[in-house]
Formats: sequence, C-alpha cells, structure tokens
Amino acid sequence: MHLEKRISALLEATQNWLNKDNEYLSTAYDQTVREGFFSFEDVKYALLAIREAVSETAVRDWVQRAGLSDTSSAEGQNVLCLHAGNIPLVGFQDAFAAILSGATYYGKISRKDPYLLPTFLNEVKKTGVFSDIDIQWVHNLKHLEGLQTDKILFAGSEDSVPGVKQRIEELHLASSKTRYLVRTAHFSIACLANPQDLRMEELVEAVFRYGGKGCRSVAIVVAPVGLDEVKSELTDHVRDFWSKNPQQESPGPRLKYRYAYNRAITRTQVWLNDFLLQEGGLEMDQDFICYWVQGDEQKAAELAAGAGDRLQSVYVTDSETRIPGFEERTELLSVAQAPPLDWKPDGTDTLEWLTER
Repeated sequence: MHLEKRISALLEATQNWLNKDNEYLSTAYDQTVREGFFSFEDVKYALLAIREAVSETAVRDWVQRAGLSDTSSAEGQNVLCLHAGNIPLVGFQDAFAAILSGATYYGKISRKDPYLLPTFLNEVKKTGVFSDIDIQWVHNLKHLEGLQTDKILFAGSEDSVPGVKQRIEELHLASSKTRYLVRTAHFSIACLANPQDLRMEELVEAVFRYGGKGCRSVAIVVAPVGLDEVKSELTDHVRDFWSKNPQQESPGPRLKYRYAYNRAITRTQVWLNDFLLQEGGLEMDQDFICYWVQGDEQKAAELAAGAGDRLQSVYVTDSETRIPGFEERTELLSVAQAPPLDWKPDGTDTLEWLTER
C-alpha cells in the first residue's frame, strides 16, 4: 500500500476515533473508569494529549525524519507489540507507528488497560484501507501461538525481560532472526536550573499525573534550592492539582514506614498521605515517592548517568539549558506528560527502528 494512503487513513481513523460522538470510545472510557483501571481525569488527559499530538504535519514530519517511504518501509514484516498498561493508552504510539510503517500489526492488549486501544484499532480497520495489511489484537498471548514475527516491541523492568522472552519462546512467536525493541526505562528527572522560575504547576503535573506511574513521570527533581524552601508553595500546588485530578491509587503501608523513618533521621520531607516527597536518600525502591536533590545541571547529569537504563528523559524549563552528556534525552518540562507523536522511548525512534531491515 502506498505511504500516502496509510497516512491519510490513519489521520482519518484518529479523527473519527476521537470524535465526541464515537459511542465505542465513550463506552470503553466508561468501562475503564467504572472498573477502576484509571481515573476519569487521567483518561481524559491522555486522549487530549493524543488529540494534540496527532496532526498531518506531525505525521509527515515524523515520516520524513524516520526515512519512511514507499521503497523503505516495513511492508511484509510481522510486528508484535506487547502493550504496557501502566498508564492509559501508553501503547498508542507503538500501534500507530507499526501500522504507519506498513508492517502487519499484531497487538497483545494489556489486562490493565483492556478497552481503550482496541477502539482505535477498530477505527483503523473501519477505514477499509488496510485490507492488505492485517491488523489483529488479542488479550491473551496464547491466541497468537505459532505466529512467526520479524520484530517484537515490549516494555517492562529489567527483571521482567527474561520471563517475557521465555513466554515468547514457549509460544513459538519468535525465531533466531526476530529483532526485539525492549524498553526498560522507569522514570524521568527534572532539572530546575533557574531559582526564579521553578515552574511549580508544570512540575506538579510531571510528578503527580497518573500517580507517577509513567516512565515519563518525574521521580527526581534537581533544583538550586532545598525542599524546605519550597515545601509550602509546592504543597499548595499539589493540593490544587489533586482537587481537579484525584489520584486513582493509594500506596501500601511501606510509604508510611518511609515517612516514619525520615522523621526519625530528621530528613526533610513533604508528607501528602498518598505521596511522599523527600530530600535525598535516593533509594528508588517503591512507587509514590519523588526525590528532591539540591544541585545544578552537572548534578542532574550525574544522577542521569547513575540511573542507567531506568532513565527515560531529563526535563528542563528552558530550551537553552544543557545537561552534559544527555542532550538527546533532554525535553521541556511542559511536555513531560504530553509528548509529541514522534518522541523517542528509551532514546529510539520507533518508526525508524520498524523500517530498518
């Protein structure tokens, strides 16, 4: 199929999918919220972010940068996307990229986000343009047993990767020639270099949206001032954010134990009942904690280097700010939870990777 037809069809499908009169999406939205997968506010935010990200200009720019063309595509390849479910519609970019690339798309829908993405995939199939490109998805990987794939994309912790690959082998989904794109990034860092412009609203959005569960969520803040100097202002912004965006999940008792431990050693912290901000002590051993570190761009670079494969992005508030050694991973804090369509998970352009032979 010609690239132009794929672009037009995907844009049409996305527009139809996001139409306010789309009953299938509305039903999936309601089910997702009613069954407790994600909050109403977080799903709404994710859908709005996709609406802003997907445009003809954005798609064409991505295609050009990735080198995708009628003669350089993934046509004839089977691509399997094992979609994550830690935040709503986190698998949208992978599905969009796989179909745009010309590959035959197979998706394993996450049990933690079972309803939303299939409504988009259904809308793509309804265009009737992709009859020569198979688009299939399942909720149980076993239903794809025996499928020979050329490329597999999935995300998870480093500890989970061997188990996923073992399951793929058991189901005969890969051969010795199958290529993998494995994402293991777990969190991001924000560097607030300007003491006069800490961008509290943007920071709170980046830390607290989705309960901090996304790999683009900020887990470490590097700032020129200590936490004690901003804790009052920061708490006010968090309370305001939560009044409009209630946190879906509550932490387990371990968070209270950490709070009690911090008190015992007189560590500066901000206790928010369902979330904890603490100064230093970068244990990175549980959710619902954000760490505050006093420092500058060099300190942010040191922490980013120490994070290794767990790091997704480093956010700054000024496009002129440089994080030594991480220029390719640096983004503006304002887009932390609403990335562009062509953003690079774990530093890899998904569309470019899909078209490589």
